[in-house]
Amino acid sequence: MLILTREEVQNLLDSHELLTALEDGFKALSAGQLDVPPRNQAVAPKGLLVGMPAYMPGRHMSVKLVTVFHENYKLNIPSHQATITLFDSETGTPIAFMDGEYITALRTAAGAILSAKMLACKDSKNIAIIGAGILGHAHLKMIQTLSGIEKIFIASQTFSHTQTLASLDSHALAVDSIQQAVSNADIVCLCTSSPEPVIQAKWLKEGVHVSSVGYRPPGGELPRDLVEQGHVFVESKVAFSAPPVGCAELQGLDSALGTELGEVLLNQKPGRRNEQETTVYKSMGHAMEDLVAANLVYQKAIQQGTGKVIEL
Repeated sequence: MLILTREEVQNLLDSHELLTALEDGFKALSAGQLDVPPRNQAVAPKGLLVGMPAYMPGRHMSVKLVTVFHENYKLNIPSHQATITLFDSETGTPIAFMDGEYITALRTAAGAILSAKMLACKDSKNIAIIGAGILGHAHLKMIQTLSGIEKIFIASQTFSHTQTLASLDSHALAVDSIQQAVSNADIVCLCTSSPEPVIQAKWLKEGVHVSSVGYRPPGGELPRDLVEQGHVFVESKVAFSAPPVGCAELQGLDSALGTELGEVLLNQKPGRRNEQETTVYKSMGHAMEDLVAANLVYQKAIQQGTGKVIEL
């Protein structure tokens, strides 16, 4: 069994390759080619453990185990921690065990940036990142795959964290107001763990694209009126189910109102319909994303001879 550390995973996972793999994954998901049971969870007093297995033709099977403990910041420990195990799809043999924290962050950000490439107005130049944690860092990395971006406005709950993140990119500017960050943005990326909305619809420009990847049921970072007024896109219609399977911000809405990214990629449904409408991508996080990312990492590790092989 191949063991891969976080540093090794980080060195092996290429942003551009991940975007391509996710496009294939979203198409397969909307075409009904995957077997992905609803996520399950075990709840402890201070957090929860979530299981996310998946099978996709042509890839090794995967299961991610992720813990969500929101108070971990008090201990300087990440709120989300994860591992991913790969199994040979022909024999069921476990073949790899790897850190899942970096994969979770980068594949989540990659989904958001893919949605922007697909749905944002073509002349988009300014982008806002709300949240300066691990997901904010991952979004900043993935934004480098977008062309034409001139300014990146960053805001978060803690300004020192905002400044630290902004210092990593010459196009980035730390601002101390979320409203200021989003009011000039053509693309807004929400990546917080806030239990309540962090923006207001009236702050946004006409024709903006908003992505939201935060998960904090029973609430969330995305305002309900923005969801109801916008053209909504999701990874899977499962996002309209009740948590932990679906998103709190989409509760009570008809799933027919949402369009899967795969349906757009397969030309089954339209993406952005005009330059004036607001497009909204609400991410729940999907096991397919972990599967394609972990398979990429494994393939590259085998090619490069990276990692440590052990006998179980």
